[in-house]
Formats: sequence, C-alpha cells, structure tokens
Amino acid sequence: MRGVAVRLTAMVFAPPDRIVTDRLVIRRESADDAAVVADAIDRNRTRLLPWMSWATGEAAEVSTQVARIAGASEQWDAGDMFDYSIFDLVDGSFMGKIGLHRRIGPHGIELGYWLDAEAEGRGVMTEATTALMKVALELDEIDRVEIHCDEANLRSQAVPRRVGFALDRIENRPIAAASETGRHMVWVYQPDCR
Repeated sequence: MRGVAVRLTAMVFAPPDRIVTDRLVIRRESADDAAVVADAIDRNRTRLLPWMSWATGEAAEVSTQVARIAGASEQWDAGDMFDYSIFDLVDGSFMGKIGLHRRIGPHGIELGYWLDAEAEGRGVMTEATTALMKVALELDEIDRVEIHCDEANLRSQAVPRRVGFALDRIENRPIAAASETGRHMVWVYQPDCR
C-alpha cells in the first residue's frame, strides 16, 4: 500500500519481571523470597497490623509465604495481579513489597505497598511507586493508576502526594483493620487529565 503508514503497537499485558531504579531492584517474587518476606512481616507486624489485617503470626510463617507466592504467581500468569519485592540495589537487602492489582474496573489498576521499618524515611517507597506507576501505564488498556488507603494512615497517603497523584474521593467502607476509620481515600494518577 503506497502512501499509507501502518503503525503496529505491541500489546503489553504484563509488566516486566524486574525493574531497576537508581537505588532499588523491584522484582517479581519467587518461592526463594518466602523466608525473607516472612521474616520482614514478623519484624514489622506491630506496625503493619493496624492497617493490614493480614499481618498476623500465620503470615510470618515461611510455609504461608510459600503458598501465598504460589498463588500470586498464578495471578501474575492470569494477568490479575503483579506482586513484587523491593530490594536494595547495592546490598540486596529486602525493603518491602509493592504490587499492581486489576480489581478496580476497566482501564485502571490499583497500586499497593508496604515498607520494612528499616527502609522508612529514605524515599524508597516514593522511588518504587514512581517506577511501578510508569510501568503500569504501559500496560494495555490502562490509563489510570489508583492508590487506596485509610484516611488515618498518614504514612501511606504521603506516597501518592509525593508522586503526583490527586485525591479523587473519600469513600465510606467497612473497617478492616484496627486503626482504620472507615474513610477510604482513593488517589488517582491519570496522565491525560493532568
């Protein structure tokens, strides 16, 4: 065909298994990560449990993490959830978890995270969120990224503020963890609306 330019674009249904930033390695979890994740949950249970009801003694068991990672791998392969662990680029230490969840409806993806106490206050989650947000927007049919947190979780809501998300709305939801108020903040990053 003369005079007709055809542009082919690749459809991207899953993010890369590994993302490297200036200071971090953000990589798809494997069964080999079960012990380090279980240990981090155990060390951080008292600070995670007020916001995350799953942060129990059982979650701090290696066998529980092996099973969770196997389930997360199936969800990855199905394109439903993309679960990553965050490691220090230099020393390889575990710093936290971050993931993308296709549970908010068409054209959107939710980004969730938690950080080891040892990594707090160093911009780790801001860097990881920025990197994963960019990757998320490259996925087929995704045009917005959301971060959800309870209104009382000041540390969690600081991340979307720093990365450039806008508070879209506050919804009343059932309280799921001890420190929640039931006022659920929905932060949105949608490049076309900025």
